[in-house]
Amino acid sequence: MPQDDRPRNIILVIGDGMGLAHIALAEYLHKPPSPIRQMEVIGLQKTHSATHLVTDSGAAGTAMSCGVKTFNSAIGLDADSTPVKTIMELARDNGIKTGFVVTSTVVHATPASFYAHVKSRGAYEQIASQLVESGIDVFVGGGERYFSNRDGDKADLIKALQANNYAVIQSEDTHNRYRLGKIDPAWRIACFTAMEDPQRASSGRTWFPYIVQHAIDALKKREKRGYLMMIEASQVDWASHANNTDWLVPELQDAFTMLDMLVKRVKQDGNTLLIVTADHECGNISLRGKRAPRVEFNGKVHSPYMVPVFATGPGAELFAGIYENTEIFEKIRYLMGI
Repeated sequence: MPQDDRPRNIILVIGDGMGLAHIALAEYLHKPPSPIRQMEVIGLQKTHSATHLVTDSGAAGTAMSCGVKTFNSAIGLDADSTPVKTIMELARDNGIKTGFVVTSTVVHATPASFYAHVKSRGAYEQIASQLVESGIDVFVGGGERYFSNRDGDKADLIKALQANNYAVIQSEDTHNRYRLGKIDPAWRIACFTAMEDPQRASSGRTWFPYIVQHAIDALKKREKRGYLMMIEASQVDWASHANNTDWLVPELQDAFTMLDMLVKRVKQDGNTLLIVTADHECGNISLRGKRAPRVEFNGKVHSPYMVPVFATGPGAELFAGIYENTEIFEKIRYLMGI
């Protein structure tokens, strides 16, 4: 592909646990025009891990971020437990700015897969230490306690972040989390939205769509060779595990509100590729109902189904077809020339 036809920036959106029925539910509930229906290309990715037909988020995240199949629970390792460079590490090493925004903690499996290398996704304090040294330019999510109130040691990782040139916005500072784009670009940004897990959308969390915009603005101010951003609607998966429709529906609506904004931005920009997918399906859900959709959960765990991949912008055509989840990494790497 000629260089002029490749995207300058890539945004990867992962709806954790968001299968086709989840997307159908959001479609039925979302006021038109649908952001998903405005995407140019659709494909399907296979989600199995190296060891299981049914993956977990660590193995699935690693497949997309590192291009290798690995064992369930692994983060940034291949099936032999050898560390593998992530797409964000490769981007960093090639002068491309990187960032992520999640509605989980910043050390949860999916975001961790883009910067950390551990055998167990539950090693949150070890993962936090690796985030401090990762060089990620902008990150947003919960889990401040793994940096400031640790169980395994007394290390103050807030000070360590500041020593590594991060402007740190702590969870109680709700005002400045909406000013990410105004922070001096000489600084990286660490923005914590909660001490533990972020609030549910159904309980009043409203910041997700807005902070995504501010995080993009912050990356745009810092980039000279483009940026790579990962955004995760994390709690779609948690609500599906819990078989809780009252939790799930607002999470999907929040994700679609965020996607509305993203689709408009990338279409106006013209230099950004937007990819929307999932790491796996969760809850084995189906839809019933005559006049309005009604969710039926058929399990509380992940399922082995393929999940959709939507893409729009320069290079979107590469995401058509059926392929392994490891191809997400390969396609992004090719398009970014790294």
